[in-house]
Amino acid sequence: MSAPPLGLAGLRAGIADLYGGTGHVAAQLRGAQLHSVLRLTPYAMLANLGSGALVVWAFHDDRPTGMLAWLGILLLVLGLATLSWLRRGGRALHTARPRALHRATVHAALLAGIWAVVPLLWFPGASPAQQLLVATLFTGMLGAGTFMLSPLPLAALAYAAVYSVASLGALWRAAEPTYHAVAALLAMYAPMVMLGSLASWRKSMALLRSQTDAVRQERMLSVLLQDFEQHADEALWETSTGGHLNHLSPRLAALLGVNDADIRSRSLLALLERRAVSGLDELQQALDDGHPFRDQRLSVKDGDGVRHLSFNGKRLLDDRGRTLGWRGVIADVTDKFETELRLLQLAHTDSLTGLANRFMLRDALASALRAGRPGALLMVDLDHFKIVNDSLGHSAGDELLKCVAQRLRDSLRTGDTVARLGGDEFAVVMTHSGAADEAGVLAQRLIDALELPIDVQGRHLRVGASVGVAMFGENEVGVDDLLVRADTALYAAKEDGRGRLALYSPEMGANSRRRVDIEAGLRFAIANDQLAMHWQPKVDIAEWQIVGAEALMRWEHPVLGRVSPVEFIPVAEQTGLIDDLGRWALREACRAATGPLAGMCVSVNVSPAQLRDARFVTHVRDALREFEMTPAMLELEITESVLMEDIHGALEQLHALRGLGVRVALDDFGTGYSSLAYLRRFPFDTLKIDRAFVNEVLLRKDARAIVQMIAQLAATLGMRTVCEGVESAQQLAVVAKAGCHEVQGYLVSPPKPLAELVKFAAGWKPHAPEMNTLH
Repeated sequence: MSAPPLGLAGLRAGIADLYGGTGHVAAQLRGAQLHSVLRLTPYAMLANLGSGALVVWAFHDDRPTGMLAWLGILLLVLGLATLSWLRRGGRALHTARPRALHRATVHAALLAGIWAVVPLLWFPGASPAQQLLVATLFTGMLGAGTFMLSPLPLAALAYAAVYSVASLGALWRAAEPTYHAVAALLAMYAPMVMLGSLASWRKSMALLRSQTDAVRQERMLSVLLQDFEQHADEALWETSTGGHLNHLSPRLAALLGVNDADIRSRSLLALLERRAVSGLDELQQALDDGHPFRDQRLSVKDGDGVRHLSFNGKRLLDDRGRTLGWRGVIADVTDKFETELRLLQLAHTDSLTGLANRFMLRDALASALRAGRPGALLMVDLDHFKIVNDSLGHSAGDELLKCVAQRLRDSLRTGDTVARLGGDEFAVVMTHSGAADEAGVLAQRLIDALELPIDVQGRHLRVGASVGVAMFGENEVGVDDLLVRADTALYAAKEDGRGRLALYSPEMGANSRRRVDIEAGLRFAIANDQLAMHWQPKVDIAEWQIVGAEALMRWEHPVLGRVSPVEFIPVAEQTGLIDDLGRWALREACRAATGPLAGMCVSVNVSPAQLRDARFVTHVRDALREFEMTPAMLELEITESVLMEDIHGALEQLHALRGLGVRVALDDFGTGYSSLAYLRRFPFDTLKIDRAFVNEVLLRKDARAIVQMIAQLAATLGMRTVCEGVESAQQLAVVAKAGCHEVQGYLVSPPKPLAELVKFAAGWKPHAPEMNTLH
């Protein structure tokens, strides 16, 4: 039975609930309200009896008609009410039916009706003194009776209404004009009395509901607490002002290992002290502080093992804020503690190698930095792990990493920490040494150890490693900054070649920041189509016709300006952006070849990272299908480094590309190791002679001989040759005499935007420049 809302509608709803509501709660409220009225029955009857006697005394000289009869009826009603009250014996009413409340309303109206006879019949003809007595009496009875009946709103309203109507009638019938004014006042104030009784009723109902809810909640809480103590893993604890436990449930006794005799003779802390292993001082401090606490851990002896308990607690206070004791919950968290410990170990240990992981490395660095100890952070990266992992499989790669981890352990000093950061990257925290030379010695020792062959699955593998070193201790530096410095030094070491070490310097930091800016800008440029493609035409020497064009990527950074592909392509490869970059280049080349450059063979450079991607062939196929391009009009240029790193995987990809029908060119031929086995194992369509030879053909005979040899080799194998970087008619004459088929370079045209190349090709005249200075 909810509280009625405010307003007239709410008032009506509340009365309807009280007088007609079903359910045990409604019956309880009716019983409580009716009892609050009935308990005043003796006093009300005495007041009515005294008032009746006073009226008879006032009119004893006149003895109006019917007064004795009226008195008899009044005494009868008062006697019956008193008899009913005596039969009940003053017992409290716990519940009541709606009928009991309706009966009380009738009784109130009947009693008021008996009293209404006095003003209606006798007031008009009474003397002024008698009228004053009646008016005073009725004023008091109207207020007192209505207030007494306020717990029963209909009874109070009926009582007040009868009294008010009778009084108004008597005053209006009186001949004295003053009484008419009194009648008007009564008409104004009688409703106020009624409204006051209703307000009192609403307040009493709200109080009763609150008390009922409190009792119900207390019972529910008692049941829940009893069930909690019997079945839950936790237990309630409560102490007195002296720190002794107030009660001991079976669960609490089991958790603490105590009995009733123990809690009477010792305080809680004294009981815990006998078995505590750790955490007792912290619990004592929490109790002394006086603030609520949660999950205060305490470890206690339990047979041959240790049990871990968790305490929650809050002070108990009296009305004056004085401490009465403590109350809280105690739980056995042994399983949780052991699980957390295992998770902590897993979270700080690399599952494959057993080394510390990145999180534990950060903790070790933070500890060293807080202590102000000088030292060094060494970042170690394996040089050829990917080749082993890709060619021999992940099981071989995992075994290799385990062997590397053991060699790193064996190479360290006591107190140093080695961690695996992920993949083939490791780190070493070297403490108690502020000398860069000493850090360099350790770094070289690690490089030498990993340079030695490692036996994996019956194979002798050489992986090698590069190391970046960052010192700490002299200047304040954070963990993240230190990691960045070591990583920057590692990057510099790998740029210098494999198996190297590099010590961080501020200049490296500037280069690293530029690299970060390039990476961020490149991501944005790819996502927002801010890259551009320029095209450098290739000309057939014999016909002097434009037969193709090489796609060359260009990027204008809003802050850094024009960034060379030589700089941003390696960043794309290292950050995984090369896939998106390469797919964009393929689509742009196919779009141009089927549009403005129709009829030309377009060339696109392919990085080693792209070719290692198993999805690359699919990307090429998708681009050809999207633009409905003839595969033979697309030429993919690769470098020798692709074949050197993983020849088996590279050849598999190249044969798959050949199966699509696209052309494949070997770029920069002659600048690397140039194994002729590559040409035997895969029939390239084109060999591109690097500009380094073309630049020297006018100066050195060996350069001319190499160009001529490559051209003859290509002709023998059925391949075409393209000379890059031809900038003069003299160079053109030399490469033409050597037997090369095509040239590209500034002699023909620098790289141009697509629209300019189209215009350039439209105005092309097939007349070769004068080649009268051949060497």
